Amino acid sequence: MNIAEALPRNAQRFPKKPALVDGKRRLTYKDLHLRTNRLGNYLLKQGIRPGDPVALSCGSRAEHFEILFALAKIGAIAFPFDYHWSAREGEAMIEFSEPRAFIVEGRDETRELWQRVCECSGPGNSLGIEMSTGAGTSYEEALSSSPADDPGIQVSGKNIFLVMITSGTTGFPRGCAVNHETYLRRCINNIAGKELSQNERALSMLPLHFNAGRGSMMRMLYLGATVFLQEKFDEKVFLEIVEGEKITYTMLVPALCNRLLQCEKLDQFQTSSLDYVGITGGHLSRDVAQGMIERVCPRLYEAYASTDCGPMTVLAPEDRASHGDSVGRPIPCVMLKITDEGDEEVPSGSEGEIFVHTPLAIQGYYRNPQATDEFLRGGWCRTGDVGFVDPAGYLHISGRRKLMIKSGGISIFPEEIEETLLRHPAVAEAAVVGVKSPQWEEAVKALVVLKKGASLDRESLIRFCKESLASYKAPKFVEFMPSLPRTGLGKINRGKLEEMNRA
Repeated sequence: MNIAEALPRNAQRFPKKPALVDGKRRLTYKDLHLRTNRLGNYLLKQGIRPGDPVALSCGSRAEHFEILFALAKIGAIAFPFDYHWSAREGEAMIEFSEPRAFIVEGRDETRELWQRVCECSGPGNSLGIEMSTGAGTSYEEALSSSPADDPGIQVSGKNIFLVMITSGTTGFPRGCAVNHETYLRRCINNIAGKELSQNERALSMLPLHFNAGRGSMMRMLYLGATVFLQEKFDEKVFLEIVEGEKITYTMLVPALCNRLLQCEKLDQFQTSSLDYVGITGGHLSRDVAQGMIERVCPRLYEAYASTDCGPMTVLAPEDRASHGDSVGRPIPCVMLKITDEGDEEVPSGSEGEIFVHTPLAIQGYYRNPQATDEFLRGGWCRTGDVGFVDPAGYLHISGRRKLMIKSGGISIFPEEIEETLLRHPAVAEAAVVGVKSPQWEEAVKALVVLKKGASLDRESLIRFCKESLASYKAPKFVEFMPSLPRTGLGKINRGKLEEMNRA
């Protein structure tokens, strides 16, 4: 079971069918198969061998997938870098991964990172390929100088395919190592039971260097679908492509759904071709979910997943009306248990930490056995999330254990307060953090972005929260902000918020 086996199969089944379409090129499945052979052969000729780490830093373009499939064909380990990383972050990742080669897109954001690669490269780490003229070997030159024959390397499904960098909430990210077999299982699992086929026309607007963006499109390429790539999310461009290309499938995060619904021209576009909108990276609020169903696509699939554990539950379209406050039920290959602080399972309906038993979990953290042991507990994977399972078997998430606020000895989850804040008609975005308090140890602070043209005062907002929440959960402090810091995937940047509000 090797993820790269999808390419010769699809090249045989649909040789002339478009596989990847970006702003620069349109590749058929035959093109993609042969180009990945050429890149794989070039890397082998330069001394790259199975098990060697190879870093890549490029945006949402066809080459991103070419590199992944080429590395899969020769058994090398892919290390995708975020080209927005600072030189310090890039250097730390280079020292961590020790890549034998680095394939980088020639753009302003990567110049400093590329220079740092050259400085950090040792005698055996000097191979560089750039996707434009400049330092290193030209990407297209590398391909044109190599044969299109199959590289001829036997790669086991147990070999590590990819080291996925977790976004994390605090501290430096960890490298989640996943083998071919597990990654392929993730692709197949995400297809099963959702009526997806090779006829999908998929639009990618999530960054490919993030696991959700990459994984959602890898499963489409495994199927034999056509994937349209966009560098970044733009509401009007999204709607134009959906209408013009008759897009059937896309993945979004809640923040992008919110932006889409606020687009003044939304109702001027035809989105009826959309048959599947996957939601990842957080839970949709009731109002945003309803807006998406009524104005964009009635079939929303909301997944509870993580880089470490893979997909765990799904809230299907038919379940949203009755169980929309949950994240759905476990997918067929996943078992859940809820535990107390001593890792003992608690009675049904009780709240505790969520553990999963799943064949979709990573093989461990790259070069970090201690973190691997902490994550894997007797065959069960620790999610770090707190929640409960209701009598109908639906999972409810209370929040992240790491984000918990301790106020007066009481545990408070920011997510619950944020959900309440977002129900206020004047609130566009909201985040909650704990700030130091001499009286309460920590106090709840709300950071709020108002909707365009709306006005609201602190006291009114706190009163609104107390109508739905216990008084101790209501914010003690409120700060109105023009915007909230976000990661490249659109998630609220918790680390940045904590840093901004640290006393």
